[in-house]
Amino acid sequence: MSQMPQFSLTLLFALTLCMPSKTLMAQETVKQNLTTQAPGCYDANRFCISISPPTNGNYEVYAQRKVPLPLVLTLSASGLTSDLSPSGLAPRSTSSVFLNDDTPVLMGVIKSPRRFWHSMKVSWTSGVLNAVHNDDVTYLPPLRPAGNYPVVQGFGGGYSHTGASRYALDFAAPVGTPVFAARDGIVIDTKDDGQLGGASKRFAKHANFVAILHDDGTTSEYYHLKYKGVVVTREQKVKAGELIGYSGNTGFSSLPHLHFAVYKAKYEGRYMSVPFTLKNELE
Repeated sequence: MSQMPQFSLTLLFALTLCMPSKTLMAQETVKQNLTTQAPGCYDANRFCISISPPTNGNYEVYAQRKVPLPLVLTLSASGLTSDLSPSGLAPRSTSSVFLNDDTPVLMGVIKSPRRFWHSMKVSWTSGVLNAVHNDDVTYLPPLRPAGNYPVVQGFGGGYSHTGASRYALDFAAPVGTPVFAARDGIVIDTKDDGQLGGASKRFAKHANFVAILHDDGTTSEYYHLKYKGVVVTREQKVKAGELIGYSGNTGFSSLPHLHFAVYKAKYEGRYMSVPFTLKNELE
């Protein structure tokens, strides 16, 4: 893989860069009528959690996706018993599944819907569980011409490109710079209503983005887009080089830039970036 250029952040002010938040690591605490078995649905009805009628005092808990896109889901609740969970009958158990079709999947068994809804938390990651990246693929630069937008933090950048986001690139770009799909795929998630940005993690939830699912199950992520700066929608097919949005400075960011990386999904709302190669514009 070609070596990605890196620049000293001290030469470009104190650039604050965020970890992706909504698509790659989302979590919600349910607000539910605690006395019913009505389903709770999440992320614009991406998936639902429901409880079956009781059998011998036991209720079965199911997860079902409602959008035909892959999803890795982890459910945590008090009193949840599941063979899928190593914690078994612990006071707070977890159960994880990969939803790759529309069939309801058993997450576990409970005794009390009230206790379940009161304590339940759910986290998810869009994409294919532990996808294997096709290393023969090269990616188009997401900003063009690439030479006009320097990489201000590259792979393994000590400022924020560590751990799960080790293989990420940050491009300095003025607000409103056109952003293009780096690889063919299907739009798996977007956000464009964030209006705030700043040098604090409390701003992370305001980051606007586009996430694109590839045919190998990985996702490319384009973060910090401007308010209302997304021009594609979930489930839309896109080609490499197609306009998908406009750069900005939303979320955990103190300087206008584009955060770009390729990820594979893992359990418990986690993710892992993978190495990738950008195509030379002269090729």
